[in-house]
Amino acid sequence: MKRSGVLVVLVIIMVSATSFLSEENALAIEKDGLLHLTILHTNDVHAHLENIPYLHTAIKEIRGKDGELLLLDAGDVFSGTLYFNQYLGQADAEFMNKIGYNAMTPGNHEFDKGSKVLAAFIKALSFPVVSSNVDVRDDRYLAPLMKKGIPDRAEGGSIYPAIMQSVKGVKVGILGLTTEDTAFLSKPGDTIVFRNAEEKAMEEVANLKGKGVNHIIVLSHLGLSRDKRLAQKVKGIDIIIGGHSHSKLTKPLVYNLQTEPTLIVQANEYGMSLGEVQAVFSDAGVLTSWNGRLIDVLAKDEEGKDVYRPDPWALKRLSQLKKPIEDLKGTVIGFTNVPLNGDRHAVRTTETNLGNLITDAMLEEANQFAPTQVAFQNGGGIRRSIDAGGITLDEVLEVLPFGNSLVTLNLSGEEILQALEHSVAKVDEESGQFLQVSGLSFHFDPTRTVGERVSNVKVQGERLDRAKSYRVAVNAFLADGGDGFNMFRDAKENGRITELYLNLYEVISGYLTKHSPVSLKVEGRILEESS
Repeated sequence: MKRSGVLVVLVIIMVSATSFLSEENALAIEKDGLLHLTILHTNDVHAHLENIPYLHTAIKEIRGKDGELLLLDAGDVFSGTLYFNQYLGQADAEFMNKIGYNAMTPGNHEFDKGSKVLAAFIKALSFPVVSSNVDVRDDRYLAPLMKKGIPDRAEGGSIYPAIMQSVKGVKVGILGLTTEDTAFLSKPGDTIVFRNAEEKAMEEVANLKGKGVNHIIVLSHLGLSRDKRLAQKVKGIDIIIGGHSHSKLTKPLVYNLQTEPTLIVQANEYGMSLGEVQAVFSDAGVLTSWNGRLIDVLAKDEEGKDVYRPDPWALKRLSQLKKPIEDLKGTVIGFTNVPLNGDRHAVRTTETNLGNLITDAMLEEANQFAPTQVAFQNGGGIRRSIDAGGITLDEVLEVLPFGNSLVTLNLSGEEILQALEHSVAKVDEESGQFLQVSGLSFHFDPTRTVGERVSNVKVQGERLDRAKSYRVAVNAFLADGGDGFNMFRDAKENGRITELYLNLYEVISGYLTKHSPVSLKVEGRILEESS
């Protein structure tokens, strides 16, 4: 199949940059017809259907240039917006079918509502699911969908350990891996077993090789750190399409450069980005050159117009799906006997009962995964109060409108003290960095020098130990260093983070449903004093 001159030039540029081939050799490969494979990929969309019309346009644009490409997803289609609450993945399946995905692997959140909901989602798909390390043989809903072996032609609505996809006359192998942590990160039940990912990857790579497949792609919902291990430990993998860690890789990471290169790519989150990989393979199936990028599908041009105008069909369908969502927002999810104070001045200068509710809910949820001692929520992220009486889902969304997710960080007592000092450094300016807290109490004196204002810090009733390590629940904004919390960002960058992938509105809603009616008070967690 002839390629455009634009792609020839692109291949030449890639080869020059990677020093694998001369310009003459690149042209020779193009003429010899070796596999030039284009892969588009997504991950961790989490039911953010509002971005899908833009994503569809970008996919169609690239497919118009290379009609025989692969479109793949690395998991976590489920959970995160009201679209999932309403449609339980069926709306996502409709959009994925329409744009023509070739395969996906389950993420941990695909198991959030149990195997019956997951099975219904898979049945609705027009393409196969690849799952190499998830054993569903004893599950009544998923077992009937599981097929043995590696078929020459995979069927939609079925689960395979691996598949073969013919692209430009060449067989490409695709296998899928899901984090073993799903057992406690989600709700798969006792009938589903998560096998060791590296061991199952080795097994399926060998099976594919045995069928003469030399071009192998892994759809990995393991997270970036595990993907790096996978690339180094399991031979024969050409490209790892990653997910789970929501990593924004603007270009591929490359391993095994001197032998048989392995690429790792990942496309951020929520359907805001589309990953694209263009790879050239030798006739032995070894990567010889490549290029990869992230496409910002929500980008604006200099005039503020959409670079990728939303796909008309997807936009129309989304507007139809929105209507029941508005009704869902009015659902009463809990009750409060007292007004919950989210006043802007209050949440940025002092303890409030709404701040206590939010952080208590964060702490309780984090403890479902691992022992957690403290929770922090920046006051700037709390945007309204709640009156006494019934609490609707819409009210929770208005209190926490930024779509933040819950994470935990491992922090030293010294770092916690630094965070508290930063929290009160601009209290006179009513800065959003003021922290609401749970599991912790402290005093502060706003008349003292910045950095020396905090005293009498206690964690779970015990005096803060600066040398001790604590697990702290925060929102993703703070973990990224938002509001100037550099100590949180440093902990994240040093790998001292656990992503729980739960939206805060889900956490708060679940807490209210469980504990209503609530009667929260100000308890003396944060006390202002003057010297």
